[in-house]
Amino acid sequence: MKRTTFIFIGILLMATLWSGCIESTSEATSESEDITIGALLPLTGNLASIGEASQVALEVSTEDINGYFSGLGSGKNVEVIVKDTQSNPETALEQLKELDEMGITMVIGPQASNEVEAVLDYANENGIILLSTASTAPSLGIPDDNLFRLVPDDTNQGMALAKFMQQDEISIVIPMYRNDVWGNGLVDEIEMSFEALDGTVLEGVIYETNNMDLSAEVESLNEKVVAATSEYNEESVAVVLCSYGEVTDIFALAQEYPALSEVDWYGTDGIALNDGLINDDDAANFAAATNLKAPMYGYVRANDRYQEIAPKIEEQLGRVPESYALTTYDACWIATFVDLDALPDDDESIKMAMDTITDTYFGISGWTILNENGDREYWNYDIWTVTEADGSNQWELYGKILLPVKDNMIIMRGEELIFV
Repeated sequence: MKRTTFIFIGILLMATLWSGCIESTSEATSESEDITIGALLPLTGNLASIGEASQVALEVSTEDINGYFSGLGSGKNVEVIVKDTQSNPETALEQLKELDEMGITMVIGPQASNEVEAVLDYANENGIILLSTASTAPSLGIPDDNLFRLVPDDTNQGMALAKFMQQDEISIVIPMYRNDVWGNGLVDEIEMSFEALDGTVLEGVIYETNNMDLSAEVESLNEKVVAATSEYNEESVAVVLCSYGEVTDIFALAQEYPALSEVDWYGTDGIALNDGLINDDDAANFAAATNLKAPMYGYVRANDRYQEIAPKIEEQLGRVPESYALTTYDACWIATFVDLDALPDDDESIKMAMDTITDTYFGISGWTILNENGDREYWNYDIWTVTEADGSNQWELYGKILLPVKDNMIIMRGEELIFV
């Protein structure tokens, strides 16, 4: 048996012991009482691809957890109440209030940073713990609040993407991005990191998140690319797109402009593995033609737990899930352990349990150790690209970016290793 399996079993046993200690002193956590966890997922709207995958991961996770309890002879069961945020910050707040009225104080989500921004004050004021599995905006990394994130913040994605573009011999970047806490924050990080590598970030195109017609913005982007390629070597110019599901519409519009098809495009974690993109022929063809490469928080496939659980999620979902689905699977286990360990209705006890458990938990997404801001400490990024095979479009893993040692980044392209 490998070390990771021992670790996982050890954590489960500790959770059982903690549960026993609490049950002996409080009727509120009796052996037969269910554990109810809330979840705020974008099941519709421009983040529906991530929400759909995360919901499937929760279904698999609760089945595994309840199977574990049953195997112990315990009467406990975990139930997750899922609310659809509709990829809308105002709706996310309304749904959190509904969960609060149900007495739920542990919530997985929200996934989007703009949704987290909308609900965080309410969560802090009402003793609700948020365990987000996809929010990455650096500005939301706040010490001692009620938000914990099982993903690294975008200071890391900005640095990794900048270094990757430099290795691709890109020196001029034009960003197109959402006007929200995530888009603005990520572009700031990309610009800071890329310019530190002597690259140039030109004025980009910003668009409102509720804008349903982006034709004017794509036309503006075309004008900026034409101007840049007339001044600089075309092969050194690239577009960086920070978007969600609207990427499909942007690509469909962009294909009408020859200049936009002649430069490389880089995406971000809001695009990688998006199901809608590869199911739209126009968008997918544009992505393939422009060598789209999009990073997303990655995971180690040699992980025993990943190899056991990830295929179940993929089979039930019918496609490769975004890595945020894997962190959602782990979040359900962590939330369960926290419920077993913490004193009921004690905000500080819940936070202490969260810190303790994430420091020792090893799941399908790897170690979940958090930093002083409550965000995932260690990271790597998978780089995804769009290819065509057997008449259909698909996402294909292009490479990985690793940071095993501080300031010693490794970029992998297929079997090639580059130390930078």
